[in-house]
Amino acid sequence: MIHTRTIKEAAAHFKSVDPQTALTEYAIRTLLRTGKVPCVRVGKKYLVTIEALEAYLEGTAVPAPARESEIRKEWRIQ
Repeated sequence: MIHTRTIKEAAAHFKSVDPQTALTEYAIRTLLRTGKVPCVRVGKKYLVTIEALEAYLEGTAVPAPARESEIRKEWRIQ
């Protein structure tokens, strides 16, 4: 089962599993914005799966797909 969370909920999950974790909301947000961890943006919120974050932390993460804005640039007619 996939566990989708907001950034705040994901940070709280990791904090509950390991109270001494250094994974903060800011760190998760940075990973999502840079595309290192795949996510979905709904309105102003980013949704991420706990499994994707755990895979990144284990070093087995799959690169996020290209962003829509990057895809659109490829299709522009000059």
